[in-house]
Amino acid sequence: MNGNEAPLPPSFTSMEFTAADGNGTVLSTHDPVGEIKDLYDNIEEYVDELRANKPPDQLETVVDETTIPRDLRQDILSLYALTVGVIEAYSADLLIQEIVDTEHQDSNQVKKFFEEDLSASRSVKMLLYTGIINEGVHGELQRVINKRNNYVHQHNESLSIENYDDFLADAKRCVRSTYKLAVELDGEDFRDL
Repeated sequence: MNGNEAPLPPSFTSMEFTAADGNGTVLSTHDPVGEIKDLYDNIEEYVDELRANKPPDQLETVVDETTIPRDLRQDILSLYALTVGVIEAYSADLLIQEIVDTEHQDSNQVKKFFEEDLSASRSVKMLLYTGIINEGVHGELQRVINKRNNYVHQHNESLSIENYDDFLADAKRCVRSTYKLAVELDGEDFRDL
C-alpha cells in the first residue's frame, strides 16, 4: 500500500504478491464476511431450485445427499466451516483488543492462547462474559457453531433439509453473526450487505 491509502479495517485481510511481470507488487484484499455472504447466496439459489421441484405435500420425503447436488453439499459444509473459522479469528482479535494490555497484545503467547488454544464456543462465551457482545449475538454465534458441528459429524450420514425455511434461516445466521462481529471488531460498518 502506498502512503495515501487508508489501512484496511481489522476484519479484512490482505496479501501482497509480486506482479507477474516482476515489476512491482499487487495487493489483494479479502473480505471473509463477503465470502460467507456469497456462499449463502449460492446455497439460497440451490434451495430455491429444490423448493421449485418439491413433491406434493401429501408425500413425505426427505431431501438427502442423493437429491442434493454435490456442489450444494460442499457449499453447506464450506459455509459453516468458514463461518466458524471467522468467528474464532474475530473473537480472538476482539478479546485481544479489548481485554489484553496493549504492551502484551503482540506477544506470541497471547496470540497463541486466543487464536489457537480457545475453542470457538469458549471464545464467544468470553465475549459475552466480558460484555463485548450481548446474549442475543452470543446465542446466534453459538447456534452457528453447533450447526457446524452437526454437519461435520454427519459426514457418513445423509445431509437432509427437512424444512427449507428453517434451513435457510440457519444458513443466513452465518452471514448475520459474522457481520455483527466484523462491525464490532472494526468499530464501524464497512460493508453494504
